[in-house]
Amino acid sequence: MKEIRLAFVGSGNWARKYHFPALAWLRERTPGLVLRGIHSLDAATAQSVADEYGFQRVYPTLDALLADETVNAYAVAVSPAALPEVMARLMTRPLPVFSEKPPGISAADAAELARLVTVPNVVAFNRRFIPLNNRFKALVDETPDIYFVEAHFFRHNRQDTAFVVETSIHWINYAEYLFGPIADVQTEIFPHPTNATQVRVVRLRFASGLRGLLKIFPCTGAQGERMEVHSPNRALFLDGPLWADAGRIVIEENDGHPILHLQKIVRREIAGNPDGPEIVERGIVGEYEEFFAAVRTGAATRSNFQNAVNTMRVAEMIEKG
Repeated sequence: MKEIRLAFVGSGNWARKYHFPALAWLRERTPGLVLRGIHSLDAATAQSVADEYGFQRVYPTLDALLADETVNAYAVAVSPAALPEVMARLMTRPLPVFSEKPPGISAADAAELARLVTVPNVVAFNRRFIPLNNRFKALVDETPDIYFVEAHFFRHNRQDTAFVVETSIHWINYAEYLFGPIADVQTEIFPHPTNATQVRVVRLRFASGLRGLLKIFPCTGAQGERMEVHSPNRALFLDGPLWADAGRIVIEENDGHPILHLQKIVRREIAGNPDGPEIVERGIVGEYEEFFAAVRTGAATRSNFQNAVNTMRVAEMIEKG
């Protein structure tokens, strides 16, 4: 089996909370996975990460990382603003690359990265890799005649200036995973009553012709990621896993009785797994498993720089209104 010798760029909070624990978990279960080295602008943190998670060396510069001819794959978790420059440097020696989302800070960045990165790659839109979310996708795929979808992305007291492009973009990307590219949006923006944030209600039209609605509320009493799917005889509801909530799927179907007043709604529920490791149940391990398969076989990936371009285009349109 081909050995994977991974070099990592970055050592921020998100990487320390999710990426490094996932890589350590996978190293114990993936023959041939070698954490070859790490580079970060924060050298002390990089050394601490190397010591804790078993990276073989700390690269003092990106040039030193690029000069390590044993490396055959990259993983990158840097700020969206820094990503285009880092990726341009790495692609002077093109190797399969895993990158944290979003792909830059604009649709133009995303398009340039898609042009630049021609090697196998994964962009870490982790909602596409969450086990419960993929069970929901299987239900969507088997449901005929879907005619409307509704998505909710709710947070409490998130006053980020680029909330759509940096955070709620996850649910835009997941919607495209379920239903295909979004072709057009019409966004209504109105002010939050008690702070400077904005509330967005977005009409969606997918390339397939499917219609939908997306609600993005950064400061509300709820925190959740919900998807509704409607067809003539079946409705599907996903409350996606988020933090301590393991999530759930609800399926409601008409039993098809030929006499209208005797028809019944059959309701089933699929619960998320509250006991599995967070790095597994939130899709972080799945992202890397797919990336490592791509490194070894060149296989296509479900989330990459190429299919992220339209997601960024749509997110930018919604952000601007």
